Amino acid sequence: MSDYIWTTDKMFFKHEISENLPCGTYSMHTHNAHELIYFLDGDATHVIEDRKYKLKKGDLILIRPFRYHFIQIDSPVRYERYDILFDIEKNQVESAKLISEEIEVVNIAGNAIIEELFRKCDVYYQISDRNTFEKILSHLLSELFYNIHLFPQTFSETTTNLSPLLSKALKYANDNLCTIAGIGEIANHLFVSESYLFRLFQKELHQTPKKYIMEKRLLFAQNMILNGGKPTVVSGQCGFCDYTTFYRNYVAFFGHSPSEKI
Repeated sequence: MSDYIWTTDKMFFKHEISENLPCGTYSMHTHNAHELIYFLDGDATHVIEDRKYKLKKGDLILIRPFRYHFIQIDSPVRYERYDILFDIEKNQVESAKLISEEIEVVNIAGNAIIEELFRKCDVYYQISDRNTFEKILSHLLSELFYNIHLFPQTFSETTTNLSPLLSKALKYANDNLCTIAGIGEIANHLFVSESYLFRLFQKELHQTPKKYIMEKRLLFAQNMILNGGKPTVVSGQCGFCDYTTFYRNYVAFFGHSPSEKI
C-alpha cells in the first residue's frame, strides 16, 4: 500500500509503506529527471548502472538523469521509503549541483535536520494546495542538498560492482550511444558472443542490451528536443535510421509525440 502519491508535470512525490512487499525486482527504468530516495525500512538492494548498494536505514539515494536503476526487494519485510523526482532547473534546486557526481548514496541516519525535512513533507502535503506544496517541496529539497554539502555525511560503504564485463559493456554503450550499429558491435569490442552479452544483461540488469540502448537514446533525444532541436533532425543525431522508427518508439516510451513539449 502507499501512504500517498503526489504528482504534477514538474515533480513526483511518494511516501510508500508496505507491510509485506514480495521479493523481486521493481521499477527498472531511466529518466531525464533527478530522483531522490530516502530509505527508512526494509531489506533491499538498489542498482544504479553497474553499481549495487545494499541499503541501510537512513540511506539517501541520489540518481542522476539517464542512469539506469532499479530496486530489488531481498526479503518480504516491512518496507518504507520516500521517493521524489524533480528537475534542477524547473524546480530551482540548484543546490543539488553542489553534490559530487560520484556520490550516489549518503547515510543520513541521525541527521535531525534532514529527517525533519521529510516529516515536514508529510505535514505540508496534508494542509497545502498543489501549487503551494510544489513550491514548499522545492525549498525543502534545496535545504536538504545544502545540508549534505555543508555537513558531509557518511557515504555508503556497501557498494559493490556488478560483473566487470558488464561495466565495460555499459561504458562502451554510453560512450558510443548515438553511433552503435547494433549489439554485435559491443560484443565484438568485448570479444564475447551476442548471446553471452544478452544473458549478462538479463542476469545483472533484468534488461536486454537493445532496450537499454533504446531507452537512453530516446531520453537523450527528448532532452535535445526540449532544448530546441527539431525532432526530424534529432532522430538521426541520436542514431535512429529513419524517423518512423524513432516516432513509434518515442510515442511508446513517453506516451506522446516528439513535437509535444510537456
